[in-house]
Amino acid sequence: MAASEESDAMKQFKELQSKYIETTQRNKRLKDIVLKSKQDIHRAALTGTELSNLPEDIPCYEPVGRSFVREPVATIMSKLQDNVKKAGEEIEKAEGQSVHLQKVINETETNIRELLAANPGLQEELLKNGYVQ
Repeated sequence: MAASEESDAMKQFKELQSKYIETTQRNKRLKDIVLKSKQDIHRAALTGTELSNLPEDIPCYEPVGRSFVREPVATIMSKLQDNVKKAGEEIEKAEGQSVHLQKVINETETNIRELLAANPGLQEELLKNGYVQ
């Protein structure tokens, strides 16, 4: 019976460990999305600053793939504003999800600690198998 309880505890530990790893990776991807969106906003602001100094009648070109398309300054500025707006929405969405994932990570850590505290045999097995150092 004790061996069965230890194997159940080991199975539960592995499930919690995989949940922790998966959630941590998802949280890191969300942080990367936030960083990329902030870079996009910064790039759009710099481009907008440079374009605002130009007269309206100067031809401007927007990159499309490997080519460039002639666009009026006002059109390019509106596209930059749209990009900033979309990036801001992405940041808000990703930060909201990140807060939720951080709560899940903290809860999983607590569950792992409780499981280890309740099963001293599991701690020994984990040490013996090299899961914990």
